[in-house]
Amino acid sequence: MRKDNSEFITGFLSESGSFVRNKDYFAYAELDDIACWVIARGLDNDQEVESAEMAAKSVLGYFLQKPSISRYRIRRYLQEAHRVLQAESHRVRLKASLTVIVTDYARVRYGVAGNTRLYQFRNGRLQWQSKDQSLAQQMVDGEEIAEDALDQHEERHNLLSYLGTPNEFRPFVSKKFPLYDGDVFLLATSGLWEKVNPAEMQDGLQEATDPEAWIDTMEDVLLSKQEHVVQNYTAAAIFANKVFKTDPQKKWRIIKRVALILLVLALAGGGALIFKMKEAERIADAATGMFEHETAGDAFIAESDYPKALKAYSDARNAANIVKNKIQATLLAKKIRITQLIVDGDTAVKDEQFAKALDKYDKALKEMKGREDFNEPEILEKKEKTQSYVLVMQWKKEGDLLFEAQDYAGAEAYYQKARKLALETSFVTGEKELRTKLDEVASKKTGIDKEKKTLDGDKLEKQGDESYAAQDFEGAIQSYTQAQEIYQEIGVLEKVLAMERKVTKAEEKLNPPATPPSAGTPAGQPPVQGTSAPSQPPPVQVNQTAPVHQTAPVNQTTPVNQTAPINQAVPVNPVAPTYQPVPAPQVAPTNQAVPPAETAPVTQPVQPPHANPPATANPTQEEAAKTP
Repeated sequence: MRKDNSEFITGFLSESGSFVRNKDYFAYAELDDIACWVIARGLDNDQEVESAEMAAKSVLGYFLQKPSISRYRIRRYLQEAHRVLQAESHRVRLKASLTVIVTDYARVRYGVAGNTRLYQFRNGRLQWQSKDQSLAQQMVDGEEIAEDALDQHEERHNLLSYLGTPNEFRPFVSKKFPLYDGDVFLLATSGLWEKVNPAEMQDGLQEATDPEAWIDTMEDVLLSKQEHVVQNYTAAAIFANKVFKTDPQKKWRIIKRVALILLVLALAGGGALIFKMKEAERIADAATGMFEHETAGDAFIAESDYPKALKAYSDARNAANIVKNKIQATLLAKKIRITQLIVDGDTAVKDEQFAKALDKYDKALKEMKGREDFNEPEILEKKEKTQSYVLVMQWKKEGDLLFEAQDYAGAEAYYQKARKLALETSFVTGEKELRTKLDEVASKKTGIDKEKKTLDGDKLEKQGDESYAAQDFEGAIQSYTQAQEIYQEIGVLEKVLAMERKVTKAEEKLNPPATPPSAGTPAGQPPVQGTSAPSQPPPVQVNQTAPVHQTAPVNQTTPVNQTAPINQAVPVNPVAPTYQPVPAPQVAPTNQAVPPAETAPVTQPVQPPHANPPATANPTQEEAAKTP
């Protein structure tokens, strides 16, 4: 096997530069007897499809199906990749530059479409480089500009041919070159060769021992230019340290044998036969491919994988055109048209262009009516689901109008109804939007409820203040408590604490605490004269017993311990023990009956009061005895 008897080492680097997305792509495959390397750069602005990756994988895929180093096969690889980009150009036209290199480990051939490049170095020096398919390269070939001005010329990206072009696709495929031990190849996109010239590549190669080291050196050179904007850049280096050695004698034997056969055929008129044989072989391959691709397309339809079915049917139609089978080509064109309508409808649904999607599905259903090779119920289901999506968006719009009018209850009803339908029909993006709308409604309703309850709490607080001012402390406490419950419910902590303080204050007014007795005064006794006492002391009842030694009126029998009523107003002068303080006397009205005085103990002497009141207010014993 050739690979085991040779040594090819590959290293590569692909970076996005100053951009988020990297539109370059590199891939390769090494088989036992043949190998293929592909580098591509996307030229379109599609944000979902990577055209460079799609093109490179397409080339490698066809190479793995039919690996060959022939010019015809390499051109077919490029043409198939070109058709894939055309078939997948739904939103924008997909475009890419691509270079492919194929080797049997002894010889090499390459193909170019666009301005990705291939360089070959031998013995540390640049041997040759591929030509771009650009206007600038055409100007160099016409000697209008110098070759060293190509890399920076303003027309270097004005491509004359590339994958996905709407014009005639004309890729370049080289002849075969022999390989020698130590040969080095470099595949590069424009992001690299615009900033690293061949001389800098050659200098870096002289110091490198492996592909990775060489690529790192070129990246350092690129970044050292300190450009304000760095484009996507990709480089792939292939070191052919040892190539496969063929037997020279065997080669000459094969040449002689072929020459002899050709001579015989030429003499027998076999030249035309050879051509016919090759043409028959090509047609047979195309016919086989036509049926294989159509069968694959039918299988993809059964699996509901319409994009892959579309590609398979396109390949089958191309094969039908090669074999000039017009009937089969017409039948395949019908399948392609129906499949394309379904793919366009699905794409429109993904982009939320539901009216467009319904139009595509209606046309597809009309085209497939009565056919058994398409699943009509599935397309009907797609249409019904899309109609549900339209209804969901219509209800959402109605809810938006009510939301703007601050009818949050009505908006919530529409949003709930639309979200339920979105869940039933698996309308993921619509359901997410409606969930957000419902959250907004809930937030608005919560705010309104809080404002209303705040007003209710403020009203109750005001009622409590009015009750407190009117000394209706029970009513104030009730209002404050209700307001506190409302504030607690809506989470207004400062108001809750304020109500607590007001309730406490009202309770103190409603139930004042008892006044404690003064220090040093026995319980139940009046305070000492001269100390704090009420400004208007209560009148003292004169029910005290006159002293035993008081003289009763003549000819009148008087009980010893009973005092006769006195019709004269007598000021109160209570008798107290000598060791007991006596409060200030109070004059009773003249027309007030004086109740009997308290009976003092017989053995207790009666002391006159410390004060010297007027005679009318405090008569002596003699005056009292003379009173009738």
